[in-house]
Amino acid sequence: MEIEALGRAGNVQLARDLERKFPGLLIQGDTLRVLLSDLQEEAPGSFALETVQQWISAYEELMSARGLRLPY
Repeated sequence: MEIEALGRAGNVQLARDLERKFPGLLIQGDTLRVLLSDLQEEAPGSFALETVQQWISAYEELMSARGLRLPY
């Protein structure tokens, strides 16, 4: 997999997977975890919460598969 870094703003990077047409955002794992905590408190049962829970699960699985320690 090849990723092209296009820019950075704080904890967020704009990056493009060379196999995809459009760029995406690279969000730090600890930032994503804070978002999850906020959504659990402020928007229980929401689509946003379900989506972030899925992202966190994928993040944790990918980190584990690579033998990487979680930042939280």
